[in-house]
Amino acid sequence: MNKKPPFINYIKDEWVQQTLSSMSLDQKIGQLFQVACFSNRDEKHTDEIVQLIEKYHLGGLTFFQGNALAQAKLTNQYQEISKVPLFVNIDAEWGLGMRLTGCTTFPYQMALGAVQDDNLIYQMGQQIAKDCKRLGICSPLAPVVDVNNNPKNPVINYRSFGENKELVAQKGLAYMKGLQSEKVLDNAKHFPGHGDTSVDSHLSLPVLTQSDERLKTLELYPFQQLIKEGLSSVMTAHLSVPAWEEQEGIPVTLSEKVLSTILLDELGFDGLVITDALDMQGITNTFKDGDADLKAILAGNHIITNSQNVANGFKKIKSAIEDGNWSEEQLDKVVTKLLAMKKWVGLDQYQPIELNHLEEDLHSETSYQLNEELVKATVTQLGLSPFTNLNEKSEIAFLQIKNQTKTISERDKVAHHLKQVNVDEENFLKDKCSAYGDFFQWNSDEDENTLYDILCKLNSYRGVIVSIHGINIKPFNHFDIHPVVRQSLVSGLGDTEITLLHFGNAYALDELEDIEKVDHIFVAYQDGKFQQKAVFDALLGEKTTGKLPVSTKYYRQGEGY
Repeated sequence: MNKKPPFINYIKDEWVQQTLSSMSLDQKIGQLFQVACFSNRDEKHTDEIVQLIEKYHLGGLTFFQGNALAQAKLTNQYQEISKVPLFVNIDAEWGLGMRLTGCTTFPYQMALGAVQDDNLIYQMGQQIAKDCKRLGICSPLAPVVDVNNNPKNPVINYRSFGENKELVAQKGLAYMKGLQSEKVLDNAKHFPGHGDTSVDSHLSLPVLTQSDERLKTLELYPFQQLIKEGLSSVMTAHLSVPAWEEQEGIPVTLSEKVLSTILLDELGFDGLVITDALDMQGITNTFKDGDADLKAILAGNHIITNSQNVANGFKKIKSAIEDGNWSEEQLDKVVTKLLAMKKWVGLDQYQPIELNHLEEDLHSETSYQLNEELVKATVTQLGLSPFTNLNEKSEIAFLQIKNQTKTISERDKVAHHLKQVNVDEENFLKDKCSAYGDFFQWNSDEDENTLYDILCKLNSYRGVIVSIHGINIKPFNHFDIHPVVRQSLVSGLGDTEITLLHFGNAYALDELEDIEKVDHIFVAYQDGKFQQKAVFDALLGEKTTGKLPVSTKYYRQGEGY
């Protein structure tokens, strides 16, 4: 028997019932819609959102780029004009810093997949929930529970906890419980599982060709486990699944058959069903002018995210009710659930966001310490043998390689995808390592012969510690690792003892020729101050606990000294 989503307890609540009975048909239809909004755009954008709230009685908003203070001011403005408090969410899988400048960024989920203490992930979920509440946000639209079993996946990849379905479920559950502990809506995505795709649904419609048995035993597993424990909401994916939906070109998001038969009947899900953004090309390439909005609701979704055309979608849903293709009674059931959720997250007692000390509150010492602890727990040691304490080594040198190329994918060019990131150069390793041996550096915009000359010099040292930076987090253009690094780094170092510090996506290990000959590897999954400090501490002898969350050509999921 599945546990009930926590908000279900409020279905018959007095505020919920009174609010529903006071609403007109138009107001109830409006509750189904939430639109994209930004805190770094002009007054024209703000006016457009205001008009949508006033004219179509929006149920919610999804914030994207901007900063915390500006978003708080806009949230207060938008909430003030909405008769029913708005359900505000933001894609913040790894914290508010995923979207907003100046906010905390926790490790990506691939890195978290290496963490052995799931209580740390619970604490992260709890901290993200607290940050959300402080900023008037009801959900970070997390966790991602896709099982990433395709290394070339362009859309999930590092956003997944890994390739092992039990591990993904276990860590997704910890994250979910952390959010629920603060009454912030948890959202498992992307149903039924986006991990085995090589097409980005932001750009086209991926097709999952797997059998019914394979989908139910692998892709659905994490969703099933979270649903058993009281999952509050699911985000439907823009994926075509021929094993379940014979009609060609119909994505799961718009498939009544998949949502009804698989999600509701077989898995027994009783929470909210939220569409992935309907302005993604996996939808818009086929469905125009509000058609997707109506299809999404008829299929069983409760919330339409980022409608391409609210006016048309609203009109078509209303016409469906007036024509008898959908009923106001069905609409009332959906809106009752939405209001129960709003009650659970505290919107029945909505108060404007307090602007004083907002930025300080979002940069708490507790959050800082948790982030450092999480990063330390991700570091994974691989290789032919464990590393000997740096203090015990002599005649060693350090080589820092910085890849300068940054391949921008088509998805990254979409305005609302992620915040604009300004990467700060971290010199932590250089400053620390220089005290232990000779330090060399090569940037990929330098002449290749310069690197060959450095490698020749390094052959005379007993050991070399190489750190690689600027690795693209996504699998584009060989993760942006320079060809000479990929092809010649390991062989160019000859017989010296090699220690590799890998500050990037674990799948990128496969890009280095002869990687299997490297003596010691420290995988940090990302690059930054916390990662560099954690790896340096490991070089000094601090025990590493991370286990590889995905498999590469030479290293298996679960490995780690």
